[in-house]
Amino acid sequence: MSISSAMYTGLTGLNSNGEAMGVLGDNIANLSTTGFKYSQVHFEDLMAQMVSTGSGPGQEGRGGRISEITPIFSQGSLETSADDVDVAITGTGFLIVREPTAQTVYYTRDGNFSLNKDGYLVNAHGYRVQGKVMDPSTGTATGTDVDIVIQQNFSPPSPTENMDMVLNLDANAAIGDTYSSALAIYDSQGNSHSVNMTFTRATTGPPDTWTAAGTLDGATVIPITDSGGGGPTAMTFNAQGTLTAGGDYSLDLTGLVPGGAPVRLLMTGTNGGSTTQYAASSVTNYASQDGYGPGYLQRVSINNEGVITGNYSNGQIIPLYQLTLARFNAPTKLHREGSNAYTETQDSGVPLTGQPGTNGLGSITANSLEQSNVDLGEQFVHMIIYQRAFQANSRVITTSDTLLEEVLSLKR
Repeated sequence: MSISSAMYTGLTGLNSNGEAMGVLGDNIANLSTTGFKYSQVHFEDLMAQMVSTGSGPGQEGRGGRISEITPIFSQGSLETSADDVDVAITGTGFLIVREPTAQTVYYTRDGNFSLNKDGYLVNAHGYRVQGKVMDPSTGTATGTDVDIVIQQNFSPPSPTENMDMVLNLDANAAIGDTYSSALAIYDSQGNSHSVNMTFTRATTGPPDTWTAAGTLDGATVIPITDSGGGGPTAMTFNAQGTLTAGGDYSLDLTGLVPGGAPVRLLMTGTNGGSTTQYAASSVTNYASQDGYGPGYLQRVSINNEGVITGNYSNGQIIPLYQLTLARFNAPTKLHREGSNAYTETQDSGVPLTGQPGTNGLGSITANSLEQSNVDLGEQFVHMIIYQRAFQANSRVITTSDTLLEEVLSLKR
């Protein structure tokens, strides 16, 4: 190698190590960037040239260069977020967002999302998050990926079909004594009505019996039959105060309220317990019904399955969408677009999409954000190495310059 060639060889070292320092600077600058993946520099030697040696032909290198800058998609640590629509991916995969104007699809690990004024779930740049529509009746995601937009601002009402009451009726009550218990129910339009049930001591025993009667909104008498569709509406108790017969009624609201139909009233309770007759004051221990009125959207949240739910004022939680994740066979070949986004390339392959936790895709962690995976200590170690390599290659150039100066001085 000539002296001038040595200078050019040293220059390749300056260039490659200088570029490597630029990569390190980018890594360190994004230490706090959500979902950022650091890049790793790989070097290679330049093509060697043939030289003559005493033992025959030999090869002499021409320096080095950067062969590849590879993004490292290792897992970043998770930080808790107070935002209900922030998510983080644990494991393999990317969230999918779409630029609404150019329709370009991007892939990102940054799950810092929000709802814009039009109800779209978007990232910081207004790119719309992609997912599948949920079928509330089956709880499964269906169809193709669409922009996630929250348009269901109201939850429709549901009429009451079942009522539960668990009472204690005073064993010391005299024949003709009554006890009343009221419960609010809903019709098909979401109107609330008060059903007042009155229980009258009919006989003393054992067995002891109480009869049931009901009124709607304090006035209208409700036709009541037993579970068989007719017969007495009595509840029978044994000597231990245990309900032995009755207590399963049908309240016929047909024609009394909008969309009226028979409503089942169960005195034995569907969540355990049963109506009793003990020597204690008559009391309602438990009362419930399964109807509800209309509700308005109060908040939107995302759970650990990536399901986006609407939480409504009537207590209903309705699944609306499920996030779609994507993975690539060669994620290091994705094209980095900035703004925490990547696009697919021919080398990355086409995306494989699916629900979180399926087909090799990672899982969703709700109310969290993935932090940068940059290890500052590791970056400083590489910085020292590149700095020393840069200095050494500088010394090659300055030493070669000294040699050239010495050659030029020979003519004096």
